[in-house]
Amino acid sequence: MIKIDLTGKVALIIGGSRGIGGAITYVLANAGADGIFTHTGNPEHKGVLSLFEKKIHSENLKAEGQILGATDYEGTKSLVSKIISRKGHIDILVYNAGFSRPATVEEKDIDEWGKMIDINLGGAFYNVKAVLPEMVKRNYGRIVFIGSSAVFDGGGGAIDYASSKSGLTGMCLYLARNYTRKGINTNIIHPAVIETDMLKIRYKTKEDLEKLRQQIPVGRLGKPEDIGYLVAFLVSSLGDYICGQAILVDGGRTFFGKT
Repeated sequence: MIKIDLTGKVALIIGGSRGIGGAITYVLANAGADGIFTHTGNPEHKGVLSLFEKKIHSENLKAEGQILGATDYEGTKSLVSKIISRKGHIDILVYNAGFSRPATVEEKDIDEWGKMIDINLGGAFYNVKAVLPEMVKRNYGRIVFIGSSAVFDGGGGAIDYASSKSGLTGMCLYLARNYTRKGINTNIIHPAVIETDMLKIRYKTKEDLEKLRQQIPVGRLGKPEDIGYLVAFLVSSLGDYICGQAILVDGGRTFFGKT
């Protein structure tokens, strides 16, 4: 029987407490990885975080949360050093932090543009820069960025969101070109129409969600676990031959669902 086994692997999941990030953390831990996931510590998400941590503990999985802002480079370096000191290495980095506020170009202000670029794109660079030396030293690493289907169709509701997610693709390609021969595989997953809080910001009613579902050839909205399973595959030995790839996970909607 083929099985994804991440026993002995240490995974750092940035933005890994809820939605897609929570599913990634849970799936990797379920596959045997020792996970460290970050979150902002936002009081509004305290209840969701508590339930998530209870689920992890009740199933005796290895995953612990750390409060860390995605753009806090010094904090990121400190966390990475602590993980290496405690666990000896970091094998997997998943960058899932990001947000979007739908708005036209006319409505978007300059400060918000900068904030969006820094979280969605800058934070990915800060985390890569922090973990890469250890991965190069060990000649092993797996990096996965969580992008967006907006890179294909300009969606996502805002110019800064589409632009910053597109930047992740360039980062992925650079790393694949320069670090795959050093044992580090990098890929990017572009989700769309996944049932998360971010989706519900744009599609607020049951009627809106139903209209959206009807555009999806596979006949359903995506689940956060759909992304978690793919991440687990890519960072496992089963995905060793895959690098520098941008994988669209959208039930077929982006290219085949719109009429």
